[in-house]
Amino acid sequence: MPNPAAAPGGTPGKPLHAEAPPTTIGVLFSRDLPPYREAVEGFKARLGPDGAYTFVELIVTESEVGQLMDRVKAAQPALILTLGTEASKVAAVRAADTPIVFAMVANPVDSGVLPQRAYPGQMVAGVTTDVSPAEQFRTLRQAVPDARRVAVIYCPQYTEATVTAADASAKTMGMELIRFPVEPYRVDPAIDRLENAKVDALWTLTDPGVMVPAAAKRILTSALKAKTPVVGFSPAMVQAGALLGLGIDAKAIGRQAGNIAVAILGGEKRPADFHLVYPDETSVHVNLTVAARIGLALPKEFVAKAKTVHGQ
Repeated sequence: MPNPAAAPGGTPGKPLHAEAPPTTIGVLFSRDLPPYREAVEGFKARLGPDGAYTFVELIVTESEVGQLMDRVKAAQPALILTLGTEASKVAAVRAADTPIVFAMVANPVDSGVLPQRAYPGQMVAGVTTDVSPAEQFRTLRQAVPDARRVAVIYCPQYTEATVTAADASAKTMGMELIRFPVEPYRVDPAIDRLENAKVDALWTLTDPGVMVPAAAKRILTSALKAKTPVVGFSPAMVQAGALLGLGIDAKAIGRQAGNIAVAILGGEKRPADFHLVYPDETSVHVNLTVAARIGLALPKEFVAKAKTVHGQ
């Protein structure tokens, strides 16, 4: 009786075209948060058909890091997606021989996720939550065309590399970044100096040594009193009293991370070819109440493109 699986020229009992086994991808969460889940959703959507990949999803906990990474490595993933700083740092150390693509990480160079410069053999690349300084300064210029001297209060321990990169971006746009470095959580001296400085705007960033709630409130209150426009690092900060800010989309960041993964898995590029990628989908948020209090009339076309307008 003929074997139904056999075909002319084929091996009896085996199909001519066996399907390739699914590619395994490890997914490490720093915590189980909705934005991280949204990023993973975008990542998976970019990778394509469900059957082509197997995902091993784990949440990093300090007490079980060793066991978790053993489980990840036992699955022999072709690539690891990491969500958040903690998971990214753990994977970079404990799975150094596997390509790692991170997403939803702020200040990846200062936080130790990425080296300052790409190098051959680098195994980590990804998409930060930080909107590029260049885009932030362009947005500020659209709102406040005469802005030239832009202040920043920052803690070198946490954001030196980020601020240095922003300084270079500001220079290319004819702006000067006026730095006010502080020790962790000691922002009052910088606020006092800022009150006497002649600056056109204040730029903020996700600096854990500066932007704790009480300090952020003091910075916003002082800037409002001095009638200094503030560029907030998030939509929430705009709502709290910054003049403007740019928001990100977690799902879109996941899709960007998926683009990186597809190129690496396909052998087209290496992690070092990407290094640090900024979000390509951002949204403008403005606070007209603050604009009125500091005596600033924002261009109508600028307000019209904002996703959120407070005080309208």
